[in-house]
Amino acid sequence: MDQIDRERLKEVLEFIRSHAPRPVLSSLEAELAVIEQYIVNARAPRIALVGRRGSGKSSLVNAIFGAPLAETGAVLSTTAAGTWYQYEGPNGSLEVLDTRGLGEGERPAGATEEDAVAENLKAVRDRCPDAILFLVKAVDVDAWIQNDLEQVAALRGAISRRHGFEPPVIGVLTQVDQLAPADVAEPPYDDPEKRANIRLALEKLAERMERLLDRPVRVFATSAYMRYRDGVRVVDRRWGIDELVSYLVETLPGEAQLTMGRVAGVKAAQTKIAGALIQSTASAAAAVAATPIPLADMPILTGMQVLMVTGIAYLAGRRLSREAALEFIGALGVNVGAGFALRELARGLSKWLLPGGGSLVSAGVAYWGTYGLGQAAVAYYIENQPIEAARKLLEQSRDRIVKKP
Repeated sequence: MDQIDRERLKEVLEFIRSHAPRPVLSSLEAELAVIEQYIVNARAPRIALVGRRGSGKSSLVNAIFGAPLAETGAVLSTTAAGTWYQYEGPNGSLEVLDTRGLGEGERPAGATEEDAVAENLKAVRDRCPDAILFLVKAVDVDAWIQNDLEQVAALRGAISRRHGFEPPVIGVLTQVDQLAPADVAEPPYDDPEKRANIRLALEKLAERMERLLDRPVRVFATSAYMRYRDGVRVVDRRWGIDELVSYLVETLPGEAQLTMGRVAGVKAAQTKIAGALIQSTASAAAAVAATPIPLADMPILTGMQVLMVTGIAYLAGRRLSREAALEFIGALGVNVGAGFALRELARGLSKWLLPGGGSLVSAGVAYWGTYGLGQAAVAYYIENQPIEAARKLLEQSRDRIVKKP
């Protein structure tokens, strides 16, 4: 995110905090913290990929981005040490700890430690992963992976001691296209035998992980195979990646969720993040509007709504800036002045409910007006619906306000 954009968004948030009525500020702070975490503090997710050589770590990175960003090794181990990489895609970046592969047949060139675990532990001293993905080839789930899981537990323990945070460990079954029957290589793998083998492999991986890690775990079956020719993707057999990404979005810290949803472009995950942001913003708006201080609520409400629309636009691949919100508001046909973008919208909502267009926006008007605006932004940015559909959602919120007793 551009530092200028971040500073501008911080200014909006600080304005809200400094001008919110004192009676409501304490109850408002929890919702503002959510908004701040999602938007102002947005950063790249940090993911540690752990697995044996050939388990498909680089392929998984490529599958998440949908682009050949990470180098893959066909025969020899290509990761000499636990190393952090920042992969830049069209819509953002991921920080990936590409660990030295477990169970290597020979020590990679450039490795400084004989033991892969020692190399990997060094990599987490100064940077804390948000999550650990333990990758196992589907055809190897019956192999001896006890030592691999012990090394995962050691890595998690080192992170906990160093950073005071115990990252979740997620099991990823890779290369499910190689499970029998081999001739069923194209997703969605509707063949009953193939489905049964995938299910059995998942059950075995979950059982082994839970036994060693002493807690329930989530496991996902995936295929990340893609092939490119002259920079053009000619084969795409990705399967299960969206489900994995959606769970990652739920599991990551709030400040990393927005970028994860944006990078992967999974609409279900983006909609879930947007829903949480809309709920917090609408609740905050209602709390402010319920305080009977004429005219004091208007700029605060509009500031929160600008932040909400900005976050949703960013999720969908737009620049994280107030300009993105202004673009959307202009497309809605709302009159945008030089000050807060949504002042006219808030005034319009008050006219729907209050005779004569009173200046104080009620809690119900503020909540449903903000909620409707958020739903309109989701429709326009994430679902790629025309602006007319977004306007209709806003009108539905207006109708809900009018029908309230």
